[in-house]
Amino acid sequence: MVLHSNTTPVTSLLNSNFKMDVHYLPSNRHIKSAKEYLIDIIIIFLAVILGFLGNDFRISYAEKAQAKVYAQSLYDDLKNDHESINNIISEKDWLVAKFDSAADILATKNLYDYNEFIYYVERYMTKKTTFTSQDITFQQLFKNGNSTVIKNIKLTKQIASYYNRYNRYSEIEKANSENNDLSNVESKLFNPRDLTALDMNDASDFYKLVKRPVIELKPIKRNVENLKLFYIKINNAIEQMKNTKEVLAKLNIYGSGLMTDLKNEYDLK
Repeated sequence: MVLHSNTTPVTSLLNSNFKMDVHYLPSNRHIKSAKEYLIDIIIIFLAVILGFLGNDFRISYAEKAQAKVYAQSLYDDLKNDHESINNIISEKDWLVAKFDSAADILATKNLYDYNEFIYYVERYMTKKTTFTSQDITFQQLFKNGNSTVIKNIKLTKQIASYYNRYNRYSEIEKANSENNDLSNVESKLFNPRDLTALDMNDASDFYKLVKRPVIELKPIKRNVENLKLFYIKINNAIEQMKNTKEVLAKLNIYGSGLMTDLKNEYDLK
């Protein structure tokens, strides 16, 4: 018995016209050279670098703008200080002249002829003629950790030095005030009512803080020991005024130099 199979022999398939689809890569495809890859890398590298540089430029510009704002504010503070110091020096000169005259009167013991003038001078001995710096910008810069805004190290040191000098001056004025208290003397020499009636504490003008007597006041008591002590107090006040005036004059010169350096560094107006 012969079996018939539906299976086509392999040789028949091979000998047939059977064809397989073959896919070829396009012949026009461009393959980059090493030089082109290098150019691509360089372009990417430059883009990244330029991005960093642009960001650094923006930060640098913002820092410089901030530094100029602080510098201008500090310059304005120093300018106000300069004017205030000049006014305080003028007040001290005026007081020294008055105190000198009072000391001469006490030395000659000619009190009765100048009774009202001595009252007048005594009230001015209790008035403060002290310079107070406008240091708001300095506080913002150095107390709040913003001192790095000023990149110029020399300028930063100059700023710190100015305010250190001011602090030393303030300590001198404070010590002078404590050492020249008149409370133990004035009640023993002057009539309290007449004395306090001369005060004009609401006056904005320093030269009007004490009213010049227009009527006769109670005579100053002639207690030798108390008059000697008062004389010593006046002479101490004169020396203190002269010393602090000298300190202020030096501070003013230093401040003027600092203003010039700030103006040149930041092109201030």
